[in-house]
Amino acid sequence: MTNSRKRCICDLKARRAACSILGVAEGEGKKTIKKAYRRASLKYHPDHNPDDKDAHKRFLLVKCAYELLAKDIPCDMLLDEIDSWSGVPEDERYELDNLWGHFLWWREKFF
Repeated sequence: MTNSRKRCICDLKARRAACSILGVAEGEGKKTIKKAYRRASLKYHPDHNPDDKDAHKRFLLVKCAYELLAKDIPCDMLLDEIDSWSGVPEDERYELDNLWGHFLWWREKFF
């Protein structure tokens, strides 16, 4: 597997996880993403969850998810934690083993 293909797969997984974390559909607008970010921030804020030892980490993941979806800033923490966040979809939306799958991924990412 080439490095660019690995990067595409990681990017897709991170975006799917970010959508799951914020509770938005893929391709939502920035306004919807910002509203979802605010809701998730309140839900997972450590001050609102004093008994949850993972609240701080979840709060940071919410921030990373927002930055990825709204500002296109990748976050290594999000990639590291993908498997530990419940509700991350397992299905593959794009088949990246062919050019058509790469094109569909590219089209959605940039347009």
